[in-house]
Amino acid sequence: MLKSAHGAEHMIHEIGAGEVVGEVSLFDGKGRSATVRALEPCKIVALPFDAVRAAPTLTSRLSARIAERLRISSEDELQSAQRRAVMGELVVKVVSLLCLYALLLSALERFDIGTKSTTYISLPLIGVFGWGSWRFIRNTGYPMAEFGLGVRGLVMSLVESVVLTPPFCAVLVGLKWIAIHAIGSWREAPLFERRDWLARLSEPAVIKLLVVYFVSSAVQELIVRSALQASLEGFLVGKRARATTIFVCAAMFAVNHLHMSFEFAAAAFIPGVLWGWMFSRRRHLIGPVLSHFAVGAFVFFVLGVRMP
Repeated sequence: MLKSAHGAEHMIHEIGAGEVVGEVSLFDGKGRSATVRALEPCKIVALPFDAVRAAPTLTSRLSARIAERLRISSEDELQSAQRRAVMGELVVKVVSLLCLYALLLSALERFDIGTKSTTYISLPLIGVFGWGSWRFIRNTGYPMAEFGLGVRGLVMSLVESVVLTPPFCAVLVGLKWIAIHAIGSWREAPLFERRDWLARLSEPAVIKLLVVYFVSSAVQELIVRSALQASLEGFLVGKRARATTIFVCAAMFAVNHLHMSFEFAAAAFIPGVLWGWMFSRRRHLIGPVLSHFAVGAFVFFVLGVRMP
């Protein structure tokens, strides 16, 4: 463990049984630069400096061990520098895209075009975000599997999506039922606005909408999960790093729906947490994409939430 200037502790390395600690002080005579803490009960053999210095063979082996650790440390530093560079690029792009998004939302109100469908604005914007995310992923130099785009975890991610999505849709039905009975303006609304959705799947217009929505779902998940969440999970450390990453990405996902309404964006935070948790468990994009598409199609085409 290493303490920063502010007193915060950071784990810099984890060693196993049979390793040597404190050997650098043998050569420079200075105090320890870090603190060693045992993760479980262990036995420690303490060797006096004078006894070690009197054994040239032991000193030579310690020198070789220090050299090996320096080599490993250099490789770790390189990876750390690569992660910092990746996160720096990601932060710049996220901030830039959020600024662009805020400006476009402001333009919708300023020029009084908010009554028109924002789909014509949101879809091209999502496309720009997706293209930037793909370029970012490719430029990192890391394997595609690190961003949930490989084969590893595909099957379990797919299975998890099939298992978790129906119960989540059932929860949405329950929430709408509560809203119908608790909110006066909802009392005349039907629980299911469209009951003939199976028959409507044969209509070309509906098929076209579903294809567009599937592509939109895939691009949104690429942006939020593959680019943002995967990068943050590789950068943040600590006990709460995973939860922090999931909630931050869910908030980003919610912000991406502000063009619809504040209420819809706030509600989108909840499935954003679910899909972030699924991605974190299996590190594959297929599960969140399919669940996103299924839940969105259910909300828009069955429950009856209308696109603005």
